[in-house]
Amino acid sequence: MSIKKIIACERRSLEKVSKFQLPHHFKKVGWVLFIVSFISLFASSIIITDESLKSTIVVIVKYTMLIGLLMVSLAKEPIEDEFIKSMRMKSYMIAFTLGVIQTLIMPFITLGAETIVDGVSTLKPVYDFFVLWVLLFCQILVFHVFKSTAND
Repeated sequence: MSIKKIIACERRSLEKVSKFQLPHHFKKVGWVLFIVSFISLFASSIIITDESLKSTIVVIVKYTMLIGLLMVSLAKEPIEDEFIKSMRMKSYMIAFTLGVIQTLIMPFITLGAETIVDGVSTLKPVYDFFVLWVLLFCQILVFHVFKSTAND
């Protein structure tokens, strides 16, 4: 196989992945999954006393929340036209940019806050759940704002 054929094959594969979307009804499923997981996160921290079980459940619930947000983010709109696709692309771009900025700045904000409160602190990284949550939540929020202002 020549390099050009390999590149063309890879391009086609990337095109398929970039156009992937879930049917519209997955938006409702995603919101239900997110809300139930969000409530479960607080309920498990109050109800469960065993620390090892609590930490396991918290991890499962957090990732379930992310799956719900991802379903909402990837679900089609009832009318999916070029304008909606453009707004979706812009919302992903803005969410990515905000997520990167937040990931770079957050350790220093945490360091400053802990230094003020405790007097001493160390620089701590931003963890995967927080970064992914911010990315998905920002994308959904920005897309909703674009969509609601377009209807006005």
